[in-house]
Amino acid sequence: MLIFSLKLIWLFDSKYIIIFAWLMDLITFIVILLDKNISKLISCIHFAEKVLSVSFKVLLLHFLYNKITIIIHFEIQEINLYYIPALQLIVTIGLFLHQVLQQNRNKRKHIIVLFKSNQIAYSYSILYILQLLLLSLKWNHLFIYSYYQTFIITWTALGVNTFLIVLLFITLVENCFHKEIPEIDGTILSYQGSIIIWFIYYIFGLTIIPFFLLKEICQFYEKDTIQINIRIAGITVLISIILYLISFIFFTNKIRNQLIIVLQLENRQTQITIPKSPQIETPKKKWSKLKIPIMFIRVSASYYKIVTKKKINELNNRNMSSIPICSDILRPDSLNFKQSPCLTMMKQMKSIPKDQDSCDICLICFENEPDIVLNPCNHGGICTSCSENIMKTTKQCFLCRTDIKYTFKLNQKIGEILEVTDVQKV
Repeated sequence: MLIFSLKLIWLFDSKYIIIFAWLMDLITFIVILLDKNISKLISCIHFAEKVLSVSFKVLLLHFLYNKITIIIHFEIQEINLYYIPALQLIVTIGLFLHQVLQQNRNKRKHIIVLFKSNQIAYSYSILYILQLLLLSLKWNHLFIYSYYQTFIITWTALGVNTFLIVLLFITLVENCFHKEIPEIDGTILSYQGSIIIWFIYYIFGLTIIPFFLLKEICQFYEKDTIQINIRIAGITVLISIILYLISFIFFTNKIRNQLIIVLQLENRQTQITIPKSPQIETPKKKWSKLKIPIMFIRVSASYYKIVTKKKINELNNRNMSSIPICSDILRPDSLNFKQSPCLTMMKQMKSIPKDQDSCDICLICFENEPDIVLNPCNHGGICTSCSENIMKTTKQCFLCRTDIKYTFKLNQKIGEILEVTDVQKV
């Protein structure tokens, strides 16, 4: 209708009208991108806001086809124009039926809501195309009624939009007293400005401006007075341009503020240190005393062999036979029958100096003294701290990967024999 006003009332050239039309297309594209979810922005009656928002979007999207048809009418008036909206009507009805069939097949809730929104959009599209078809038939003298009657679908749509806007306004006033406003860092995220902007769009874009422009166009074609038409059409065009500029500035600032808030939230999330959950320390297993000590002989740096009672007796006999018999020992007063030969051998072994070779360091950390033997593989040569680390992780021997059942702690070293009195179960 703005194109009608520019061409018929202000007598602008067609190329300037096309430039203005495509500028409106660019602004329309920006508005549609910004309006991704109007139903969340305005918490009102769902049906009313859905129908109004879809009506607004479809009206903007179908300006493209209307502009093409109207420009052709102004430039080449002899051509039959009705085939353009007729073809578009067939395509739109086909898409509408496809959406209905897809909805019947799909039972998921969010998909059904999307299909319903698309069905409303296609219904509005069919109405707009029918209106354009009637207008093209009127231009080709195939429709005998007046221009007021030709725009019957547009008059009906304006009435429905007015009724829905009244419902929207009533619910909007109610929700303004109940809606809680979220707050972040003391900054109130007020959405009343967005609601007011869209409400002004609904009032002016869907009712007031289309009503006056449609009235002036009908009066122009019906050869009524033209002086009042120019004044009213000029006012409506200026109001439309001002609304587009206000919306562009408003949404630009809105996007900038939202980006600032998002960046602040990201900074807060990076600055907030997540409290570490208290680590539950596994209770350390206690060493238990053996009732009967176990004796080991170190065969190599990493292997220990258990010394049996028979082996100890052999060592005792060997040591007894190697003890020199002196005259002082054979004296009756020097005999001590309470002292066993084994203890005598132990005392003699204590006199042997401790071997300080390279095998007396842990095979894992190379720092501490080895004092642990692993059972049942009898591998050792590691310290207590390294064995505890093994118990916490793999619980397997560090050499043969055998599952460990017990760990023996070497408490004393008497010559070649190593005595174990403490044991720990894995």
